[in-house]
Amino acid sequence: MRTQERTLTILLVLSLVANVFLLAVALVPADDLSPALSKPEEAEISPSATVAPLSPVKVVGNGSAASMQVPVILQKVEVDRGGPLLYEEVTEEGAMVNVSVEVVPGKERVLVQTTPRMGIVFQDAANLAVAVAANRSRADLTENDIIFSIQGPEDISEIDGPSAGALMAVLLLSVLEDFALNESVTVTGTLDEDGRIGPVGGILEKAEAARRGGKTLLILSNENNRVFDYREEARSFGGLRIVRQRPVIVDSKEYIEENLGIRVKYAETLDDLLADLRAPRA
Repeated sequence: MRTQERTLTILLVLSLVANVFLLAVALVPADDLSPALSKPEEAEISPSATVAPLSPVKVVGNGSAASMQVPVILQKVEVDRGGPLLYEEVTEEGAMVNVSVEVVPGKERVLVQTTPRMGIVFQDAANLAVAVAANRSRADLTENDIIFSIQGPEDISEIDGPSAGALMAVLLLSVLEDFALNESVTVTGTLDEDGRIGPVGGILEKAEAARRGGKTLLILSNENNRVFDYREEARSFGGLRIVRQRPVIVDSKEYIEENLGIRVKYAETLDDLLADLRAPRA
């Protein structure tokens, strides 16, 4: 019996000591806690690796526009009635057409408005120009439509071909990166997905059209650095004199500058174009 009383007494004392300890802990201010008992949010944060931020994506303002004239080859089809039959005669000549771009609110569409009607190849060139320009400038065009407008002569039935691809990319970049264009310069060249400038046809006709349009510099692809010139070659056989035109390959820049009176530069990439197409800073 005494053993049970002694055990109960010991348990009562231990319980009393535990209650006193808990009361003392509750009354101690939070600032006096040891580091081991500090609040979780106050614990020192161990350093961690940081991720380098991505380049900012530009948000394009609406209503921005740019335009420039570009030389193209226009085909004219003339129908001639010779007796009971009809003959079609197709002629080609260089001409300047105005190409413009406008950024408006929309749904990430690439729209092309042409006068006269447009061919399929021209639409493909516009789509590629937008893709290259947007990728280069890191512009967010998800809430914009890009509208290209091309105005050609009224007597032409169709505008088509990829030769304005490089210029369309430059026009859009001038809007996205907010720089002015040099109106005395023009370019003819295709564009690939890597921003390289490709060759086109009708170089001499386009150079003549650019000169008539008041341009002082025409930029061509590096691959257009050769052109055919036709020179007369005469031979005499007895009393008969025969003259024929012999094709000769010459340097495009030298031939155009000497015979057509307009300066020429070659370009390989979009960067080369921008160096000359940007307007000089005031």
